[in-house]
Amino acid sequence: MMTTFEVLTQFWNERSPAWLIILVATFIYTLEVLVHRVSRRQIAFFVASAVTLVLALASPLAVLASRYSFSAHMMQHLLLLLIVPLLAMLAWPPSNAPATGGLSGYSDRRAIPLGWLAGVGAMWFWHIPALCTAAMQHSAVFAIQATSLVVAGAAFWWPVFRPQLGRRLPPYAAAVYLFSGCVGCSLLGIYIAFSPVSVCPLYAAGGGSPELLRLVREQWGLTHRIDQQVGGLLMWVPACMVYLGAILATFSSWYQVPERSVATE
Repeated sequence: MMTTFEVLTQFWNERSPAWLIILVATFIYTLEVLVHRVSRRQIAFFVASAVTLVLALASPLAVLASRYSFSAHMMQHLLLLLIVPLLAMLAWPPSNAPATGGLSGYSDRRAIPLGWLAGVGAMWFWHIPALCTAAMQHSAVFAIQATSLVVAGAAFWWPVFRPQLGRRLPPYAAAVYLFSGCVGCSLLGIYIAFSPVSVCPLYAAGGGSPELLRLVREQWGLTHRIDQQVGGLLMWVPACMVYLGAILATFSSWYQVPERSVATE
């Protein structure tokens, strides 16, 4: 019988497009590093973003998400939507764009509702049962799904963590923006966790490797019903922890002492 250790060590997809994406992204980021000054922290953010992309698309998590576990599927979506684009954005060298004078002077006001609708709506959209099924059955649809999640996540984080420091949302507005995003994802998580209807019916039907399916169902105890409940909880609690962490990060900027003022004292 297959073991958890075998899954963690053997189910890595060496042909995943994630490797090519990381190679191209590394080349582009290296050119940026040669032109602009980049801190070690920003380089660490880039490495973390690349590692997270591999976990989402080329690791055993991706194999489990493809057919066997709805909770793994949900974790994959959270990584693509919330973590990968956020880390990539934080890795990019910032520029000292002029401040815009608060929310009323925010230069990209349209980016606020569009980013929010993209970040929250993408997760709701791809959990329509027919679309979820199509993404599991057709590789082209899955590619569109994965790409759209990363792009939607980048659009969501852009007003709060864009590289132009002076044009980010002010902390109070960013807190409202992020908290409302948390509410949107929480409602989806609650719906999934308590819905009597299967959100992605193919997970209930089984299929694929019988040994891997037996491992998930019997050894891990993830029946389809429990699996969907765990997936809903992942969308509900851990996702909101990401939003909460982002809120705290934005408020921390209020307590940072500008370098120039310190130097003149």
